[in-house]
Amino acid sequence: INTTMFREVSEYVSRASGRILPSWKAIVGDNMFRHESGIHADGAIKNPRNYEAFDPKIVGLERQIIIGKHSGKAGVVNKFKEYGVNLDEKSSQVILEMVRATSVRLKRSLFDKELVQIYKEYLRLSEEQSN
Repeated sequence: INTTMFREVSEYVSRASGRILPSWKAIVGDNMFRHESGIHADGAIKNPRNYEAFDPKIVGLERQIIIGKHSGKAGVVNKFKEYGVNLDEKSSQVILEMVRATSVRLKRSLFDKELVQIYKEYLRLSEEQSN
């Protein structure tokens, strides 16, 4: 059995049957390998086996660290590393506060482009404070 096709086959059945594939569906749902909560995301970053019974690639999915109101510093630092930005202690704390406030205001987790905007705003504010 080619388990990497589980997700693709599930999507096909979903379309063919006219039934939505629930995001919380075991094994193939979108949320199966998503982590947002601070301690949870930190544990998944350090050792995915803490929260995942198997590697998401086995079923054609990817691990995702979601950034939103429940995120912690480790998740934010990790996400910005993906962008090639290394945050120090002070900047990571300020950006985390900005992320949480934005997420609460929007009532959802944030998209990458919104995180980039937050970073640009942080840089702008830092520049103003240093002048």
